[in-house]
Amino acid sequence: MPGPDPLLPLPPALEQLLVIRRWLELTLARVDERIAAVRAADAENARRRPLPEPPQWWIEYGIGVRRTPERVHTGDCPVSTRGRPATAQGVREILLTVPDVVACPLCRPDSELGLLDT
Repeated sequence: MPGPDPLLPLPPALEQLLVIRRWLELTLARVDERIAAVRAADAENARRRPLPEPPQWWIEYGIGVRRTPERVHTGDCPVSTRGRPATAQGVREILLTVPDVVACPLCRPDSELGLLDT
């Protein structure tokens, strides 16, 4: 028979041990209920949090090793599926200096940047 546990002295009587076991079960059930409530509250808070604003400008890159810029978009354009957010200055620079880069014909970022007037 193992010796007494110095960290958690328990009574030797069966009835007392059963009472302690029941108390622990009830306490564990309360803790589980609280965990579920906190998780539900966290999920509700996450659901209520507003979505981040889309980027104002978007640069679409090609597929392959070089992944060079191919097309530029406004941030809310539904056509762009791959790329990175960009600044207006970055989009303007790419449109003016990188050969073969086109402005999306649907969202017309070149028009919004005033590049058609120059």
